[in-house]
Amino acid sequence: MSYEIIKKSSLENVLVSIITPVYNVVTYIDETISSVLKQTQEGIELILVDDGSTDGSYEKIVEYAEQHKNITVIRQENAGPGTARNVGLEVAKGQYVSFLDSDDVLPEKAVEFLYQAAVSENVGVVTGISVSFNSTRSWFIQGHYQRGVFKKGRKTVVKNPEMMYTLGPCNKLYRFDVVQNLRFPTEIKVGEDQPFVLEAYLASKDIYTVDEIIYNYRAREDSEDVSLSQIVKSNPYKSFSDLLRSIQLSLPLFDKYISNQVMREKTIEYYLSRMLSADLWAAFRGILLEGNASDQKNAFFGITELIEFIPEQIYNRLEFLHRMISYEIVNRYTYIKKEVRGDYLNMLQTAYSKMNPGAMNTILSVGASKEVRASIEAAKHNSLQPILNLLAKRKILQTLKDAKERFVSQTWMNFKRKNQRFYAKRIAFPFYKAFYRTENKIVFLTNKHTKMQDSFLGIYEELLKQKKDYKIIGHLKQPNRSFSELLRLYKDVATAKYIFLDDYYFQLYGTKAKTSTEVIQLWHAAGAFKKFGFSSIGSLDSNTEEFERAAHSLYSKVVVSSKEIVPFYADAFHVPEKNVLPLGVPRTDKFFDEDYKEYVHAYFEGKYPLTKGKKVITYAPTFRGGPSERQTFLMQLNIRRLIEKLGDEYVIILKMHPSVTRGVGIPYDLQEQAYNMSKEDINDVLIYTDILITDYSSVVFDFSIMEKPTIFYTYDLKDYLEERNFYYQFEDFVPGPIVRTNDELIEEIKTMKNYDVEKIRTFKNRFFDDTDGCASERIVRELIQ
Repeated sequence: MSYEIIKKSSLENVLVSIITPVYNVVTYIDETISSVLKQTQEGIELILVDDGSTDGSYEKIVEYAEQHKNITVIRQENAGPGTARNVGLEVAKGQYVSFLDSDDVLPEKAVEFLYQAAVSENVGVVTGISVSFNSTRSWFIQGHYQRGVFKKGRKTVVKNPEMMYTLGPCNKLYRFDVVQNLRFPTEIKVGEDQPFVLEAYLASKDIYTVDEIIYNYRAREDSEDVSLSQIVKSNPYKSFSDLLRSIQLSLPLFDKYISNQVMREKTIEYYLSRMLSADLWAAFRGILLEGNASDQKNAFFGITELIEFIPEQIYNRLEFLHRMISYEIVNRYTYIKKEVRGDYLNMLQTAYSKMNPGAMNTILSVGASKEVRASIEAAKHNSLQPILNLLAKRKILQTLKDAKERFVSQTWMNFKRKNQRFYAKRIAFPFYKAFYRTENKIVFLTNKHTKMQDSFLGIYEELLKQKKDYKIIGHLKQPNRSFSELLRLYKDVATAKYIFLDDYYFQLYGTKAKTSTEVIQLWHAAGAFKKFGFSSIGSLDSNTEEFERAAHSLYSKVVVSSKEIVPFYADAFHVPEKNVLPLGVPRTDKFFDEDYKEYVHAYFEGKYPLTKGKKVITYAPTFRGGPSERQTFLMQLNIRRLIEKLGDEYVIILKMHPSVTRGVGIPYDLQEQAYNMSKEDINDVLIYTDILITDYSSVVFDFSIMEKPTIFYTYDLKDYLEERNFYYQFEDFVPGPIVRTNDELIEEIKTMKNYDVEKIRTFKNRFFDDTDGCASERIVRELIQ
């Protein structure tokens, strides 16, 4: 790079080099330089790199350099801030490096706070709190606070992916050995700093955040004196193309620095979600609204290329990207130039061809599902007519909306909906069975999840590996289905070769599949604990025999975890024992995946940093009562007493059954020692758990795989036995101590006198014939021909 050193700093023993690109900022440069000269930290050199200024900025910084021995002035032809920062790195002499934009200001103790933390914590990057300011006020950056970016403490990109929301080079101190070989890309001007900062994070491994304001960003008010962020808005296509290039430069860094595959994929997922939602969409939207056909064409091509480039398993978790390509663009369809609409259609077809049923179902679950459906139909039929029809219909419906609200009552709508369900199930379904042939099609049906997860996800991923000639369809949990979607569901059921279920599925109650169709019940719980299905008839909390017959009569195969429980499931579902197959529970495969378990620990330590280094106790009880009672849980566990008696060595996690939505809270003063993680994945929580407290929940089977201690807190055992029967004598069956009071529970945790790993291992081996993490692979291999 070509540059000229005009004046060199004569400061010896430089601790921190501050690098500042300077370009036409004569209005602000005095305040910026003064903020550096007033720093309380000793050993600071200021490197001012003039980037071809024409407004007197260059003359101003030379004047400062002549008066202060710790200032270096460099001059280059205009090449942008990235090149200027690279020049600064070439000549920096400090043990640490920081970047300061030429219109921003450092608080007096900023460098001291950062330097002291860097030395005491021995980390490669230190950051802190930033604020924005103008001539009248200052304010915290809301998005940073909402995501916990500036929460004090030691972090990593994997454990704290929210750090990717602060990818600007300023407001940070870098140890020189971490960044000495890193450079800012010079071919782009927007987002050029992000690959540099991201690699610094990854190369540093540990990052530290100080709980101090260490940087003031100026929000410029003069419309003729625009900052880089304003340039992004004024030139959306330049921003878009540069940001795409920034992503391309950044993605290989994850492969370079993160060896754990699960951690790498999760971190890339977070990075792409951040880039799409915070940066790329704003630029893409600007291109649409600006209406330049050439830019629109290139932008659609760029998004299509990005979709093709992203690995499928990551792509299917990028909900913002799916939203962006579907209803966000459909709602702005009229801005797309006619000559570009074919490129939009091509993008839709690429996007939906790569989307799995879970991802498809998730975007269908949003409020703008009509727009999503129109975009899906457009891709399916290779025509944008469904979108045009929607927009035309929307106009008409808006005109008739008031009249419709006056004359169509909710009673009529409910009547219509019920009749649609009746027609689809009782008339259309038998018709499809009789007149449509069975296809090479595998259908997943669930009312539990909106995404492909748990056992379904494991089976789906194996199908992609082993059975690529099958079409895979998912009808997952949906709050509302249109009549056409309801018909499509029954048509898929009538024509599928294989159907997977994971629970009761009311849409199929009282139906029979074709003899050529295998209906495989994976069931959501492992082992056999509480009686269910036909086996539970007669207990207080049970269904009628007619109900169970309608619910289970169509299964041809049932998959369970071990031979021992085959008779129980055969009886529960009225299925011959030969059709109950002990092939394993797919969702437990992750308990054997060391990469995944390492990721889970990193995830929880990052999201809940105060749990790090503590023994984690998880309370995971089952629900109580019938369907109307289950939503409220009356907690008998005294969290406060547990914390007081057990001390700082432990943290408490609450993980309620999905049916429970009320009655569980943690007092404000205990929220650093107890956490309600009911919304976290139960399997992930179990992996993170050291001691499990449960009662009658089937989580005991899953947890036994890891051979860690379980305590059974059964304060209402007698009442519960009357409500629900068990397959085994409860007291003799469970692989851990039974306690009935909080004091007994505390004593058991303190002493662990009844923890018997051999008893747990025996229990595990009874209920899992195979503990190899290959259940998904085995089920697909054995059952799908």
